[in-house]
Amino acid sequence: MSYKNLSLLDYSHDRTIPAKDAADELINVINTYTEQDSISPFYKYFENVYKLPKPVVQQRVRQHIARSYSEKDAAFKSRLNVKNIPKYLIQYGALIYALIFAKKRRKIKVFKLIIDDICGIVEFRRWKKLIDVVGKDQVLCRTLGCAIDDGFSNCSVFNDQYFQNINILDLLKSIINELFIGIWVVLKVSLKTKVNLFPIGLRIIYSYLTYKSFFENNSALYMIQERHYNTDAVKNYLFKKIGEEPNKRTGTIQKGIFQRDSDFFYMDIDVFYTLGESGVDEFLEYGGRVGNIVPVGSLFMEHYWFSNIPSNLKQEYDVLYLGFNFVDKMDVYDGFLDDYYSTFRWLVQLKKENPDYKIGIAHHARDKIPDPAEAAILLNSGVETVQKLTGSYALAFSSRFTVTYGSTIAYELSAHNMTTYFLDPRRQCTFLPVENVSHI
Repeated sequence: MSYKNLSLLDYSHDRTIPAKDAADELINVINTYTEQDSISPFYKYFENVYKLPKPVVQQRVRQHIARSYSEKDAAFKSRLNVKNIPKYLIQYGALIYALIFAKKRRKIKVFKLIIDDICGIVEFRRWKKLIDVVGKDQVLCRTLGCAIDDGFSNCSVFNDQYFQNINILDLLKSIINELFIGIWVVLKVSLKTKVNLFPIGLRIIYSYLTYKSFFENNSALYMIQERHYNTDAVKNYLFKKIGEEPNKRTGTIQKGIFQRDSDFFYMDIDVFYTLGESGVDEFLEYGGRVGNIVPVGSLFMEHYWFSNIPSNLKQEYDVLYLGFNFVDKMDVYDGFLDDYYSTFRWLVQLKKENPDYKIGIAHHARDKIPDPAEAAILLNSGVETVQKLTGSYALAFSSRFTVTYGSTIAYELSAHNMTTYFLDPRRQCTFLPVENVSHI
């Protein structure tokens, strides 16, 4: 397929083709759009005004466009439609709103490590061992308004809010530049390329203003975050540019296995602490910029299992089905739902053929339960659904076998000699490598 003459928003993948082919197509479409000459003034504006190099801006643009594509609907979301330019142009008013909370530059605080993008107290607890190793006085934790319990009262915490705590001089310069130059550049490029770039432009401005102010007030040699899919090229660039410390590095842990959908495309980080020595090629194949890959294992397994292994485990199930965080976005090809629900039909058949087996389903904590379609399949089958999930790892290690369609825990268990199987009815599972290159 030729993408050069294809308008970005006209692209729609064929839901009957293999999911790998569709993902490859989407990457090519996005790369072609972001490399065309017509978008160059957009890059030049951010390079001249905000001093952000083209590769940094381009990576952020690509990431935003990828996340604007709905695999389920096989179409880009309406926010990129030029008809919505007025709506998103109004959102630039957030820069005026930010004046209410703008700050003067404060005395710089120096740390060894910044833990960024913390979104809840549970996540705080997962970082506790690292904080203790580095030293509480050497770590700054940046959150987005989440509460902290007494166990972290001695930690340095910066509770941020959207468009708050921005340096007032930077903010005023940005408002003037956007009013007289920026919005006109973005408008011209948007109309010429037939893609609304205002939501993307505002996200880049937000990242620039937020992190420039933050890093000018808080310095560190290292920065790490939990969600590899939330990496930000603008943030990474500013972290290393601001300050006098050489050899700064950003890092992220691999929270979950790679899924072949657009949320995982175009990550940007210096050091990627991975679950294993292999299985990360697709992060690079789908636009990721990764400096070094360092296999370390699972932070989640360390926190929830190895930190408190029960002294005696009683066998709970012969076969345990491990659920995953199921969302509509995973529906990337025709037949996906049938594939997914066929795994439950397989469990029912297994129970029918082996009535003495105790078979259970442990859903992901974020799954919507009950699922009517699943409930209908399991009705009167004898296959149990775990009602109160106190610990997925303990439940898995106390079972004879585990099976899954897409749980990261399955990878972790197999690395510790636990018999684990992926159920992939028609070899289309987006959580697995393509055939013949499997590392499982």
